[in-house]
Amino acid sequence: MSSAAFSVLLVDDDAIVRSWAELSLRGSEFRLAGAASSVAEAVELVERRRPNVLLVDYRLADGVGTELVRELRRVGVSAPALLMTANRREGLNEAAREAGAQGTVLKTGKGDEVLAALRVVAEGGRTFDSRHPRRPPGRAALSPRERQVLGLLATGATNREIAAALAVGDETVKTVIARTFAKLGVRKRAEAVAAAHASGLL
Repeated sequence: MSSAAFSVLLVDDDAIVRSWAELSLRGSEFRLAGAASSVAEAVELVERRRPNVLLVDYRLADGVGTELVRELRRVGVSAPALLMTANRREGLNEAAREAGAQGTVLKTGKGDEVLAALRVVAEGGRTFDSRHPRRPPGRAALSPRERQVLGLLATGATNREIAAALAVGDETVKTVIARTFAKLGVRKRAEAVAAAHASGLL
């Protein structure tokens, strides 16, 4: 299949970035299949439009791009995914691979970089931007549940509130928090949130 036959679904909650990406695609060999501003909208559009390639921002209003890719893989969507970020993020390449994405690219303002990365993944290749710092050796990746709990911790939620939000028991929450702290190498909630922000997990 030639690259001219590939359609791209753009997922980004910033209207300015969506316009920039759409302009970058316009006139290229790629066709825009649609633009989504949230995880929920992206899942619905993927089902309706069946795009060949996914161009996904890492930070979305209702989630993160890696979790969107992970969910799409879980339901059988195999279209290659390229994750975009505005800044360098420690461990992003590893997280993207683990989620099932085929590449990462920085939003540098140069549309040709995005197009070049899209061409690689559209043709079945992989391209992970080397400007993202590697995850420190020995630091394990957080599971989707651990990320959920970490996100709730960042809002100041108590263990009981987290348990209610996730419909699990208090002991389960304690176990997940302990496991998350161990992976992040911290002992306190504030340290966990700070470490998560520093490494791009939040």
